[in-house]
Amino acid sequence: MTRVIITGSKGRMGRALAACAPHHPELQVVGQIDEGDDLRSVIARGEVVIDFSSHDATPEIAATCAEHKKAMVIGTTGHSDEGRQRIEGFKGRIPIVLSQIFLPASMRYSG
Repeated sequence: MTRVIITGSKGRMGRALAACAPHHPELQVVGQIDEGDDLRSVIARGEVVIDFSSHDATPEIAATCAEHKKAMVIGTTGHSDEGRQRIEGFKGRIPIVLSQIFLPASMRYSG
């Protein structure tokens, strides 16, 4: 059984993952984190963090995963070049699957 932690758990994709998990007995959701929650409070419970938080939060989540030697699946998109480089810097320390949907800066939503 793979123990997973979902970041961005209150968002559309986080809720979808949590809803699908019971249909996959090989997965166990052991933590659900969203904005304002502390990943460190649950990270010891999981083996992999599935990130659907925000592009601003992902680099710090990756740093925490690397510190605790937890694998990561990143579905969050819209990372800046700097953010993506920071995330990719952890690939030598932990397994990371990173969505490859990157838009040129001129096409990114600036909110």
